Amino acid sequence: QSEPSDSAIQDRDRIVFIGDSITGQGARAGKNGWIAMIGEGLALARPEAQPTLIGLGGSGATVGAWHNFEKRSRTGPVALDVKTIDVGQTLDAGAEIIVVMLGMNDVLAPSLRDDPANFDAWLARYAALVETLRTRSHPRVIALATVTPCTEDPASPKNRVLAELNRRLADLAREKQFRLLPTNAAAYEIQALGRAGKPDFRVTGDFVHPNRAGHVAIAVGMLRGLGEAAAAEKLLATYSALWQPAAGTLPALSYSLTRKAGSPDDERQRFMVDYHWTAAAEQAAPLVKPTLPDGWTATPESLTAAKGRFELTGPLDRARNTITLTATAGRDSREQTIAIPAGWRIAAGPGQNRGWTRNTIYDPTQDRQPLDESLANGDGLTTPVPLPKGEPAPWTLYVPSNDYTGLDNPGSVDMAAVVFFRHSHQAYGARWIHSDRERPANLNLSTRAFAGMYSLGVWLNGQQTYAGKLMGEPKRKATSAVTLRKGWNLLVFKSTFIQWQWQFAIDLSGQDGDDLDDLRYATRPPASTQITP
Repeated sequence: QSEPSDSAIQDRDRIVFIGDSITGQGARAGKNGWIAMIGEGLALARPEAQPTLIGLGGSGATVGAWHNFEKRSRTGPVALDVKTIDVGQTLDAGAEIIVVMLGMNDVLAPSLRDDPANFDAWLARYAALVETLRTRSHPRVIALATVTPCTEDPASPKNRVLAELNRRLADLAREKQFRLLPTNAAAYEIQALGRAGKPDFRVTGDFVHPNRAGHVAIAVGMLRGLGEAAAAEKLLATYSALWQPAAGTLPALSYSLTRKAGSPDDERQRFMVDYHWTAAAEQAAPLVKPTLPDGWTATPESLTAAKGRFELTGPLDRARNTITLTATAGRDSREQTIAIPAGWRIAAGPGQNRGWTRNTIYDPTQDRQPLDESLANGDGLTTPVPLPKGEPAPWTLYVPSNDYTGLDNPGSVDMAAVVFFRHSHQAYGARWIHSDRERPANLNLSTRAFAGMYSLGVWLNGQQTYAGKLMGEPKRKATSAVTLRKGWNLLVFKSTFIQWQWQFAIDLSGQDGDDLDDLRYATRPPASTQITP
């Protein structure tokens, strides 16, 4: 839908926002939250408009949870993220405008399956909730906010599902003549503005919840959808310093990195680097060249343009494969270091939550499977994996990325980049590590997930070094002393997902000042790698 030119907001309107934890965070975040920013944008463009803005957000809430909140609020008090606001009293007091922003937790938990029939069923539950709210609060306007990104990669399995949900929300808005608020599009718009000047610019603080720039994006998307384009532009101008390079830092060089489809059995992998040069004033186009590691090639070898694209091809044989991008225009020169981490070989699909009690207690002794031992010893790593349910899972290539939890840490695995996982999904992963000598090392496990329930087992050269629930460890970390053999070493993991995020990191560090810089990595079985326990 195109953005409306007529405003839905009258001067003294009461606007109630119905949502999940994003709404709750916005309501609690004071002047830094998007609800307050909506008021700020209106005050800048239309000071006569002084609506009352009320946020009803419940952390972790899905569409189904909101059906429950609404029902319970008819017979007793219900307070969500903001404890001083009662759901029933707020709904019964009525509202001129009701804004609904739900869907993130349906995808994050997830309570959805990745299939069109399930998306349609979700929309039916969503539409029923909206009708219930309409009957109870008698709004003049109903507005549906599109769901903002989950991970910062538009192509991630979760964001592909969100795109399907958002398309259905647009259809519902057209059919019922609701307002559609383009919050998802605004988030990607501001992400693109920021990454033109800074490669790791973000609109989320943890790949789900918005940071300050993300709050601006949500407010801008809502204002645009409500017909307040001038207020949205005022807000963008007010907060533009969040994403625009400071004048004193210009010219600025930035880039985005995208991996082309590839197999873990490919010796060489392909990446696209799109760069951006922002000059302080009119300036000749820069000469841009990548400096590459051994074995890598760039097409073209150089470009003379303010924007351009290189295709980089090479082996992911080091923990960090470092490319230096240099741009020179006259006396001005800028560099960006692009570190592409080693990859993982991963197979994932439906499994069984063996070893789990009530989805919270995990006993690894009850989760020992013959498949674990065979994969840990190097057998079955070249054929699809016969998981407990469904078809055998093929091996795919995973390369850590700044668009996911764990960032580009070489040891990180965020399964949100691999598959749209659900309860009891199971994954195996492997990589080979070459050492030129036998040496002691530490195997360090950690996670940057803010919430998650999953098991993790790790084997090095067929010997299990960890089995448990990483999120339950002190500081969510665990370390084991290991020995790397001379030659190739096989590192294998197994994990079963229960709920929320599914990310962990398996890193190696040296002992006694050993930096491990000589280690080499592979995602396909090298020659002569038989593992003997």
